[in-house]
Amino acid sequence: MLTSLFDSRHERLLKAIENNDLDKVVKHMSKLEPELLLTPGKDGRHPLEAALTAEESRILELLLHKAPRPLPSARCGTPLVCLALQHPDSLPRLTMLLQAGENPDLEHQGQPLLHLCVEYCDPGRLMLHLSRLLQQGADINRRNAEGMTLLQRLLPKGDQPLLQFLLQSGAECEAHWLEEMENRELATQLNRVLDDLRIRQLMMGG
Repeated sequence: MLTSLFDSRHERLLKAIENNDLDKVVKHMSKLEPELLLTPGKDGRHPLEAALTAEESRILELLLHKAPRPLPSARCGTPLVCLALQHPDSLPRLTMLLQAGENPDLEHQGQPLLHLCVEYCDPGRLMLHLSRLLQQGADINRRNAEGMTLLQRLLPKGDQPLLQFLLQSGAECEAHWLEEMENRELATQLNRVLDDLRIRQLMMGG
């Protein structure tokens, strides 16, 4: 009788990923067809999704080197790069997926990745995640399903360093957004940032 898929090296790979056993992952992968990295196991998760939630991030890196493209979504239909944002140690996983070719402007349920960072990243991690996506070519002025840009969405939070970072990264700012801000001191500071950027552009002949 032929050994079933669920008793195969494929299933043993999934078990090794679950156990964060890097050595066994390497052993099973060496004899596994790349297409099986995209094949669901008993619980409906394929090895890439299992690796994404594993504690050992090196496992995901190994699988991404071998996995065929395009990368599949998770069993729930969520793109892996969106799922990565929900992991406690999200930045290295996000970075690996972007380097593996995931689209930095990908949208899920009407929200671009930059906007999803706002939903899933605490304030202490948010700027790092936004910076990584922008480095990979994400459009900072891409609007979400509600028609809002990232800057427009974050203005009410009043986080001056974050807002200044967005402006200096190329975020467009309509004059009435600042005029309508309740925090007039912050609005004045942001206007100064915009003035400095305009002067810099003029000096560079832009």
